[in-house]
Amino acid sequence: MSDALTGQLLALLSAFSFACSNVFISKGATGGGDRGVMFSVLVTMVFSGLLWLTLEGGNFGAEESEVWWAGVGWFALAGILAMVFGRTFLFASIRKLGVTRASAVKRLNPFFSVLLAFTLLGEPATGLDVLGIIGIALAFGVLIRCSFKRNLSATEAHSTPPSLGSYGWGVGSALSYALAYITRKYGLLLVGAPAFGTMVSAVSGFAFFAIAAIFVARYRNNFRNMFRNLNVWLVLAAITVSLGQILLFSALFYEKVSTVVMIASLEIFISSFLSVVVFRTEVRPDMETYIAAIIATAGVIAIAWN
Repeated sequence: MSDALTGQLLALLSAFSFACSNVFISKGATGGGDRGVMFSVLVTMVFSGLLWLTLEGGNFGAEESEVWWAGVGWFALAGILAMVFGRTFLFASIRKLGVTRASAVKRLNPFFSVLLAFTLLGEPATGLDVLGIIGIALAFGVLIRCSFKRNLSATEAHSTPPSLGSYGWGVGSALSYALAYITRKYGLLLVGAPAFGTMVSAVSGFAFFAIAAIFVARYRNNFRNMFRNLNVWLVLAAITVSLGQILLFSALFYEKVSTVVMIASLEIFISSFLSVVVFRTEVRPDMETYIAAIIATAGVIAIAWN
């Protein structure tokens, strides 16, 4: 199996894991507070540490000392961006918007990621890349339009729709994850040890929460209640979001950022299927949503094929 195909398969598995976590968060993360974010980072730290020991034999990927430390620094920054800001905003977004809306807004991730990959990493954009991006842009434009239409219908039905500010959580999550992909890629270019890099990212994320707990009462309270606030859905969410993060970061080792994030964008359609058909936590999407799914899938295939 080629490296590119390996990276694409890992990205697809990551999309499925994240889709499952979205549904589990929706079912378990009710109310305010941390509600599973810190615990999910702890799970990622444990999982990635085990993978580092089993798959990479505890290899630190060390070469030149200065280069290694620079790579570790990029991994640590990626951990702060993805596992602190990305996850905190994601959990809040799903609580406030629901699975489908939150997943739709989170799909700004590919656009941030591709833009950053082209400008910062110098990744080339071919004709198929451009066609794929246009297709996905059209698809998510339709999805966001449908989301706002459902929001208007909810208002007319005298239910409480999400406020405009609630969408900011999803935008913040998408931007945080996109920046994490870029910093993670920088780290991998310097230290070629994906599992080690993921472990460093998880440790840095958890260390951030631990240090914040010393100075900020809210974080201190969340830290103390890390296990008390758990339920079975939040445990499942922590496991699946951790697997999704590890699979996605591993995919970046084998494939370019733009391709990985585009394949990972299929998460929204998997999330919708799980929330509507399997767990029945949301209403069935309308025809426009299915059309958007077809267009986006075609765009992802175009980029992956290229």
